[in-house]
Amino acid sequence: MSEVIKEKTHQTEIFEYIKRRKGGMNHKIGVKYATVQGDAIKIGWSKCNISLDPFIPADGISMAKARALGELCVHTPTPECIKEDLRRFGARALRYFKNATKLELPV
Repeated sequence: MSEVIKEKTHQTEIFEYIKRRKGGMNHKIGVKYATVQGDAIKIGWSKCNISLDPFIPADGISMAKARALGELCVHTPTPECIKEDLRRFGARALRYFKNATKLELPV
């Protein structure tokens, strides 16, 4: 009989889609992303302009991750329409990552 070894893995990142209601349906328009580095939680975001381009989940996640880690060359201010969502997501990330003590929200 084979022995099963269970290892506890520590999740270091979470994300959530930003959705907007249009025409009676919810549409994904962006991503909120959080990752832990040391004792700090870094928050990133991505949002597309639905009228100009389609939302691609993989691109949204990679852009939000790059913003959280400070890897984007261009600094784009956080849109007003998602600032409150990011604050709530930051509070969720603090509850999720129990060992973190600092929260770094985007400007």
